Amino acid sequence: MKKVLSTILTLILFAGSVSAKSISAETLKKDLQNLILNDYKTKTSADLDIKISMLPFQTLNLPDGEITYTLINNSDDIKLVSRDVKRINILVNNKLQRTLNIPIEINAYDEVMVAAENISREQPISLNKTRFKKMNITNKSDFVVTKAFMNKEMVAKKEFKEGEIIDKRFVKVRPDVTQNSEVRIILNSDNGFQISIDGIARTDGTIGEYVTVENKMYNKVYNAKVIGENRVLVNI
Repeated sequence: MKKVLSTILTLILFAGSVSAKSISAETLKKDLQNLILNDYKTKTSADLDIKISMLPFQTLNLPDGEITYTLINNSDDIKLVSRDVKRINILVNNKLQRTLNIPIEINAYDEVMVAAENISREQPISLNKTRFKKMNITNKSDFVVTKAFMNKEMVAKKEFKEGEIIDKRFVKVRPDVTQNSEVRIILNSDNGFQISIDGIARTDGTIGEYVTVENKMYNKVYNAKVIGENRVLVNI
C-alpha cells in the first residue's frame, strides 16, 4: 500500500528556462500534465491518461527568473473521475505570480476482477469463476475488486454476467475490521510522525474503506481508513 501523504501536498516542477518572460499554453500544458500525473502515481497503481482540457490563454507573461509550479491537493485520497479541476500556483523565484484552476480529463486502467462465467446471486465468487483483466475503471475505482482481494471470502449479492466487472457494492466480503473487534490505530501527523494506539472498531470495513474506531484511554472517536487486518490509519 502506498504511503498516505499529507492533506496539503505540494509538488515542484522546474520549467526548462530560468529567464523566461512568457510561457506558451502548450508548454504549460505539458509541464502541468506531468506534474499532475506524478502526483496521481504516488496514490494509485492504475495506468493513467491525463489531459488538460483547456487553458484560458495562449501565452502567459511572467517576470524574468526561475519558474516553478506547485500543485495544491486538498485530499490525501484521489478519486479517479473522468473530469476534475486542480489548483496550481505559478511562482517566479519562489514568489507567487498566478493561481490557476486547471480542468483535467482522466482515463484510468487497472487489472480488476471480472466474471469468467455467469455467477448467480448468493453464489460464492471463487477464482475459478473469475479472471483479472485490464479495464477502464474511471468513475468506478472505489467499487472494483483488485488482486488485493484474492484471499477474501466473497459471495455475490446479484447476478454477474460473463465479462462483467465484479462490483464491490454487490459483493458480501468478510471484513478486515469487524464491529467491536480490537484494532491498532496508527495516528499519522502532517510532519510524518506516527504513533500507534489500541482501539475498538464500531463499524465493519475492508481495506480502503473508512470505519469508526474508538480509543477509550483518550476518550476519542476517529474516522479511520482500513489499511490491513485489524489495522487502521488516522490523519491528524
